[in-house]
Amino acid sequence: MKKYLSIIKVATLMLALSIESFAAKTLKISTTLPGDNPSVEALQYFADKVKSETNGELDVKVFNSSQLGGNRDGLEGLLLGTLEMVMVTAGPLAQFVPQAEIVSLPYMFQSTEHLHAALDGKPGEMIGEKLEDKGFVPLFWLDGGSRSIMNNKKPIYKPEDLKGLKIRVQPSNVTIAIGNAMGAIATPMEQGEVYGALEQGVLDGWENSPTTLYSLKLYEVTKYFSETNHLMAPDVLLMSKKVYSKLTPQEQNIVKNAAKDAQNFQRKLWTEKENDIIDNLKNHGVVFNKVDSIEPFIERTKYIWEEFSKKNGTELIEEVQKAKQ
Repeated sequence: MKKYLSIIKVATLMLALSIESFAAKTLKISTTLPGDNPSVEALQYFADKVKSETNGELDVKVFNSSQLGGNRDGLEGLLLGTLEMVMVTAGPLAQFVPQAEIVSLPYMFQSTEHLHAALDGKPGEMIGEKLEDKGFVPLFWLDGGSRSIMNNKKPIYKPEDLKGLKIRVQPSNVTIAIGNAMGAIATPMEQGEVYGALEQGVLDGWENSPTTLYSLKLYEVTKYFSETNHLMAPDVLLMSKKVYSKLTPQEQNIVKNAAKDAQNFQRKLWTEKENDIIDNLKNHGVVFNKVDSIEPFIERTKYIWEEFSKKNGTELIEEVQKAKQ
């Protein structure tokens, strides 16, 4: 009788292991942006593609609007292996990989085409290698638009207009330096806290793109959009290296190919939507203005390039500059 019971136990265990081996692997993506943002739509496109190509064996689920925490929470989760993927901006990422600050340097990219050429070329490869060394697998870069200063006090025409204004920036050394250099009181804060801080007067303003302003409905608490265009920082979808290494070679290939498709989808969608979004923001009462000249802003922030070069060398900046040719 004991012999038969043992056989049953072994059979039950084998069945359980068999079921587990065929069970779908759930992969979570965390992002601070809301579901109607073009970048989050691209994440869902990526998720659907992976699930379809693996016949449901990889079930990717997107958690938007900071449901799983902020950018730093997501990056730490990747390193621990408790979160599979996160979409972040380069600012918070630089706390883990200093070379990633290159895409957050002020006035680094001359156009969207220049940005794409750099990220799709050698600079992107160089950053990718550094990311993998730290435990992050970069899947694809996403357009984040050109960032400008927004506030509730007055239009900004020159750096002096920013004096005394508390402007939210991303929690990173380089974005804090940019805000202060431009003349503001740079106030680091996670994105999910910005609406309440503006509403309560804790902040006078913040900086980001028109698309992010619109998708987060921050036009409800933002009056002026001044086109400083000081930063063209992309987002990036990262996967935990611990998690990625556990995928089969076929699954890894599917994930990489889906990422390429999602990148193309996102870039096209972002461009299509941005002009309409600016019109919608104006209809919501946001007042847009151009600055008198961009040169004073460039002059005030150029030392940040020098500081980056002292810490990380000049090669990466030189390669980015070559990419615009």
